[in-house]
Amino acid sequence: MKNKKILLVLLGAATSMSFLSGCAAKALERELNVVFMNEGEIIDSGVITQFKNIKSPTISDSYVPTDYRFLGWTCYSLNELDLSSATNFKKQYIAGGRMVHYTDVAKFAENQTVVCEALIMHKDDIPKDYHYVVVAWYDKVATSGLDEKNMKPYQNMVMTYLTNQGVSQDDLKSVLFRPYTGNVGQSTGQIMFDGDVDIMFGWAANISTTGTIPPESVLEDATFVVPGITTPTRHIQRLSDSEGALKTMEFLKSEDTLKYFNPSGE
Repeated sequence: MKNKKILLVLLGAATSMSFLSGCAAKALERELNVVFMNEGEIIDSGVITQFKNIKSPTISDSYVPTDYRFLGWTCYSLNELDLSSATNFKKQYIAGGRMVHYTDVAKFAENQTVVCEALIMHKDDIPKDYHYVVVAWYDKVATSGLDEKNMKPYQNMVMTYLTNQGVSQDDLKSVLFRPYTGNVGQSTGQIMFDGDVDIMFGWAANISTTGTIPPESVLEDATFVVPGITTPTRHIQRLSDSEGALKTMEFLKSEDTLKYFNPSGE
């Protein structure tokens, strides 16, 4: 994989140590001074113990370059990050806004000090778990008419279809239906942030106007009807040309979908 620039500022130990040289551990309770830094600037700091956690700060999207993502804070150097495994990579940073525990950072301490650098990466360089297809569905029943009650049986129908199409067991196990909540702007923004959605199911036609999905990202658009909601015509928007997306889309836009959500056909 061709890596784009990863915005990690690697600071010398001498700089961080001088800043925190006056901090010492208590006799009966080990303390660590945790400093969160970005591009040489101290964003926040705090004292953590085996019995006291601190919350990691966040960085506003407005300070992050286009197509880059602020993931959180890492104590690893650039060449130590495992970009070959999404599972391993996620263990190497602390998500922004998450509580930081003593055990998360203790092994990185020098003289009771831990420096955590902002991890900001281009969206294409972030390791992702493999999924044959990721279907995002709009989990806002008052707007979309969709909830776990009607989506669970429908997911089973999709899986049966893919099985009959000869999709391997390994690929079937990786199929993901992921619910998104919130208004159109919030939910589509999260989809853009996640960056791995192949098909959007249940939104309306305004994902590029009220929402944040670029119009050119929608490769195919189909509709189905969910009676009893304000805007009963819902959309199926394909965002990917992967094998899984193409094969799954064929079922999502089929008569089976139309009849399942609107049995009366009205």
